[in-house]
This record gives sequence, C-alpha cells and structure tokens, in this order.
Amino acid sequence: MNGLAVATALDGVSGTCQIPDDSGSDQCHWFVSIPPERIGLHGEFDYHGLSKRVSHCLNAQADDALGRLKVRQRGRVVVLSGQLGCAHQLSKVVNLALSIDGVDEVETRGIALIEA
Repeated sequence: MNGLAVATALDGVSGTCQIPDDSGSDQCHWFVSIPPERIGLHGEFDYHGLSKRVSHCLNAQADDALGRLKVRQRGRVVVLSGQLGCAHQLSKVVNLALSIDGVDEVETRGIALIEA
C-alpha cells in the first residue's frame, strides 16, 4: 500500500496506520462516495437528497391527493406528515417511499386521513 505510515500509541499499545496518498490509485478512500441518503435528484450531493427523491417519486407515481403531504428526512428515515385521502393511499405512499434507495424506515407523524 502506498502512502504515509503513521505511528500510533494508545494506552501502551503501539502500531502503524497507513494513510493512502492521492496518486490516483484504485484504492478505496474515505469520502469518495456519497451516502445514499445524501444523493440528490441528479446524483449530486444534497443534504436533503433523500426527502427530495422520495417527494419526486411520490409526485410521479401516486395520486394528485399528495399536495398536502410533507416529506422530511432524519438520516435514512423518511418522515411523512400532513393529510391524505384514505388509509389505502397511506399504505401506497409508505410502500413507494420504502422502495427508494437509501430509505431504511418510514415514520408517519400526524397524518390526518380525510375520508371522502
């Protein structure tokens, strides 16, 4: 492995740690890839990327009744709040959100069901 060797000592235990150089080798480096919850609509880094991708998917594939639904994220957890027409829509929305890459869990907070 190319790079800088750094000596470490912690509580009497010593060792060396390799720090890779930036010479363009194919070695795995930290911070090279974007975590799935931070990928935006076009593959760029976006702190709120997961909630934007879920909103985009819901608007593209679900009914028009999603106008009053808020989509937020807490890490890899999607948090839904607002109003929906019925329990069937809620189930559909949760399943769609779970199908998005990077979603580990969906929480529903204060969703009001407006039965017509």
